[in-house]
Amino acid sequence: MRIVRDLSYIKRRKRTARWLALLGFLLLASTFWIALYDQFLLLAYGLLLVGFVIFNNGMQQIGKWNRPVRNDQIIDRALSRLGDKYTLIHYATLGKQTIEHILVHPQGVLVLVPREIMGAVQVRGNRWRKKGVGLRRLFGMGGPQLGNPSLDVERAVNAVEKTLEAHDLDIPVDGAVVFTDPRADIEAEAPDWPILLPAEIPTFVRELPAGTMLKPTERQRVVELLSNGETLETNAPVSRRRPVKRRAA
Repeated sequence: MRIVRDLSYIKRRKRTARWLALLGFLLLASTFWIALYDQFLLLAYGLLLVGFVIFNNGMQQIGKWNRPVRNDQIIDRALSRLGDKYTLIHYATLGKQTIEHILVHPQGVLVLVPREIMGAVQVRGNRWRKKGVGLRRLFGMGGPQLGNPSLDVERAVNAVEKTLEAHDLDIPVDGAVVFTDPRADIEAEAPDWPILLPAEIPTFVRELPAGTMLKPTERQRVVELLSNGETLETNAPVSRRRPVKRRAA
């Protein structure tokens, strides 16, 4: 399998996460000093709320981008046995949107939207809920957030489709939600999009509905369109007008 990864995007996200966590901490710390003055008590409560939100977001991002094995690396390992007809593209920027994981396969494109959630998750159609009560839910506020994966997949698929259509490429685009933590326990009823664990991705890819096989030149053109970034890590032959920094995958 071939891999294209935007290292510059990962670096920016790590840097942003650190600054968010620091800013949130400073705002939280400032409330202890401001609260000493009665006339500024309302301001202290406001800074406490804003600081908590920013610090929480920063710590979530630090957990995502500085974990020992990132989502992109988990997906790399899951799909490592696929042949050279498959190209995995991480962090493709399409307009103002970044699509975290895209697999270009012999019959089209598959968008993979990750979640790092562990524990019980319930989904009904396009409605998602992380199950948990009391202190478990309170402590979970600082960890990875569930959000609405269905909407995220829909946006990502639409972005890829528009990019391909703009270049006169009529290629099927599918999507799936991937829970990268194998401890996730999913209770699903008629979900809008397939829900997978890492070990299930290869089988899912092989069992995608049969369609017209893409020519090697078509697959390469798709890879070229979706591969971008200041510093790419790649073992795929991607033609670039600007220099590409190559590293071992």
